[in-house]
Amino acid sequence: MDKKYKYLYIVSVLMLLTGAALAMTRHIVFDIIYTLGALGYTLYYVLAPLKERSHLIRRVTRMGAFSGLLFLLSAIARFGVFDAYGRNAWLLFLALGLVYMCYGNVLLYFSERKSKK
Repeated sequence: MDKKYKYLYIVSVLMLLTGAALAMTRHIVFDIIYTLGALGYTLYYVLAPLKERSHLIRRVTRMGAFSGLLFLLSAIARFGVFDAYGRNAWLLFLALGLVYMCYGNVLLYFSERKSKK
């Protein structure tokens, strides 16, 4: 998306994946890393300017912001807020966020591939 914030995106996704992968340890540090990654991922899409962008880019940006909100809900659930619905409720929000994230990235890949032809 925006070249200015590409390192924010990369670091945030790495923190998000690291925190999710190390969730088995149930250590508070990995919950904080996961939360910071979700916050950075959401900020990336909130800060991305939408003016003078194509319809597809704006749609992918909205999908990214929504997946970021799902990741934030997942991070909140990691701290036990939604324990009434099950101890692993955060996995549901993570899975939904990953679906939106992957779908948006696939759309971008195919649009770039189509524009190169």
